Amino acid sequence: MTRPEPVQWSSLAGARLLLEPFDGWGRSIPLDPAVWQERLYPLIRGIKNGEHDGGRTLTEIATELRIAADLFEEFPDGSADALRRIPCAVDASRTPQVLREIAEHLEGWRHDRHTWLTTPLTTEELRLRFPRFDQILPIFWGQDGVAISDDMQGATTEDGIRMYIDETHPYCPWELPSVVAECYQAVALFHDEEQMDRFFCREAMTGGSGTEDFVDFFPLFAQRCIEHLRAEHHPLWEPTKR
Repeated sequence: MTRPEPVQWSSLAGARLLLEPFDGWGRSIPLDPAVWQERLYPLIRGIKNGEHDGGRTLTEIATELRIAADLFEEFPDGSADALRRIPCAVDASRTPQVLREIAEHLEGWRHDRHTWLTTPLTTEELRLRFPRFDQILPIFWGQDGVAISDDMQGATTEDGIRMYIDETHPYCPWELPSVVAECYQAVALFHDEEQMDRFFCREAMTGGSGTEDFVDFFPLFAQRCIEHLRAEHHPLWEPTKR
């Protein structure tokens, strides 16, 4: 019999994302379903909300969890490469069972209006809305401002934005619209500079020194992306001629 190809590390990215609250030194997945359900609720809500924007689905992640469960049965010590950063249960021997319970919970997940509206947004849930900023901001902002490269230490914010756009070109039609969307998501979700600093500089992304003016930066970043698309990539789409 031909042995199936080993599971790739990247193929369990969704499971890794969901279980991140239980990953790390001294942490593990609780055995009590009520405990892990409460802890995972905001992330599940965020993933469900993201399905409308083409993100991962709960069903896809459930499939990944079952694959991880099978791998833990084959490699109880978690030594398979694909299982890196997939946390075990408090009782490691029950990890496959717990992962399958979570998978079943995802597939049958239903929300009630009261719980949805009264459960606060968490940092983990909000990070799901900024997949590009999660990569861009820690590189873009240094301790003293724009720090895309050593040659940019004295650059202005606009210089940094132009460099980012230049480095993205010519793939801008596939990248910049989503950057624009994340800029305005930030403006819509965080209503003042204090909230933006706390989220983007400390709790979520460590994306700056805390001295940036995000209230001005995000609209400026969005506008420069839009201007570039209109000037260099117009028209982005043309209707099919019949």
